[in-house]
Amino acid sequence: MTLVARPEVLELRDATGALVFELDYLTDPAAAVATITDVLGSPPVDEMYNGGSHFPPSTTHRWGSFELQERRYVDRWEFAADEPRTLYQPEFSVIFTGSQTADVTLTTAQGVTAGTSWADLEANPALQTNPSGCSGPYLDFITREETWSDGTVHEQRYGVDFSPDPDGTIIERVRAPLGIYDGCA
Repeated sequence: MTLVARPEVLELRDATGALVFELDYLTDPAAAVATITDVLGSPPVDEMYNGGSHFPPSTTHRWGSFELQERRYVDRWEFAADEPRTLYQPEFSVIFTGSQTADVTLTTAQGVTAGTSWADLEANPALQTNPSGCSGPYLDFITREETWSDGTVHEQRYGVDFSPDPDGTIIERVRAPLGIYDGCA
């Protein structure tokens, strides 16, 4: 079995590569946690985070090298609680910190895993750099139209990005979904 981080969903694929299911980042995080618990065969270790100015409070559900971050739109983020979920403000996101957990492979659609050489990633001709520099480079992205609070419609890109380890030698984290912006907040 393989969990594949994509810009809009987390996929589970069988040994032949056939799609078993998709978990949309905009849907119920409790259902996603229950599904992943079934797939991995054990409950997660949970850790709470208070949030800050860039990210809402969250609960990280961790199964070894796989993390599902459940967003909680409370406290200073309560303004977003009743807004429709978007990939910018999803119900949950995922992070891979290794290439496998339990007997399940953790990868991207291009077969890139945490632990891969950073030089190998940079040598990939399809690699794109986030123009803002606010997040890592990416290979897989989608574009969606989003309506801002003033009613204007904008195209927004979301991807699966990569973060290096402190030495810049390997991919430390694979994250999805992540906005690709032209400027930092």
